[in-house]
Amino acid sequence: MSLDSRIVLSTDAIEDRDRDGLVRDFYGRICMRLDLAPAEDRTLRLEAATTVLPNASVTRGRVAPMSWERTSALMADANDDLVISWMSGGYRFDRQGRESIETRPGAACLMPLDQAWRAQTGDGDWTVCLQLRRAQLTPLIDDLGDLAPDAINPQSAEGRLLLDYAAAVSGAELGPALAPLVSQHLSDLVALCLGASGEARQTVGQRGGRAAQMRALKQHVAENLANPRLSAETAARALGFSARQVRRLFESESRSFSDYVVERRLERVLRDIKDPRLALRPIAEIAFNAGWVEPSTFYRQFKARYGFRPSDARP
Repeated sequence: MSLDSRIVLSTDAIEDRDRDGLVRDFYGRICMRLDLAPAEDRTLRLEAATTVLPNASVTRGRVAPMSWERTSALMADANDDLVISWMSGGYRFDRQGRESIETRPGAACLMPLDQAWRAQTGDGDWTVCLQLRRAQLTPLIDDLGDLAPDAINPQSAEGRLLLDYAAAVSGAELGPALAPLVSQHLSDLVALCLGASGEARQTVGQRGGRAAQMRALKQHVAENLANPRLSAETAARALGFSARQVRRLFESESRSFSDYVVERRLERVLRDIKDPRLALRPIAEIAFNAGWVEPSTFYRQFKARYGFRPSDARP
């Protein structure tokens, strides 16, 4: 990823006397195309890191209580991107002539830039923001014209996958070959969340949906390797998939879920065995902490994978 594909801003790095003006004018009006304002009796404080992709951008950070406003004057830029933002404390979202909507803490809020609106939060301990070109979405969704701000169900598998994938992308180092693919995956997940149907749903499900599901599965495995009960069924229940979906996803990589788990466990054990700080820890204990209950099974699988005994890897 090129250096100019990452934008990092921290108000703590800006002199107090210049802070509000610089953040409002440069980051707010020029970069975000929004008017920013701190909550009453507060100052503008934020930390944000933005990954710029083809037709998209993803930002992750935190903010002090504040508001964002898309004004009629700013709408003169004719930007019709769709912004989807998650905020730890949720948003109060106001549109002219409409009832105010308060999104749940951590739930997505849709903010179309071709409309005037005002969003505010009192808790910005963490935030993730995805901005997509409308042209990227129109082939996938029949009607983008009047989406409710809370149209994405935070409890749905698609909604959880979208946030998980966007948060992961915000901190990833992506090369020029991967960035367009990731951008498409994000668009596909948004389409799944917002009602892609028929042929479009099948297409995006095979493309972006699968990529995000596989990432979520592998993350779940990494976080649960020590659990000897880890299986396709337990992973499916935890992530809202079916066990059949889990198996099919790994079959697309020409391996089984259990094969993948064993491979990750063996890698963890080998790493720990080689660690001089763990030289006095029994190998059987290291294997147990990686999810093996039967030492004989571990020793057999280790020798089959690496061609030498675990003790041979000790420093």
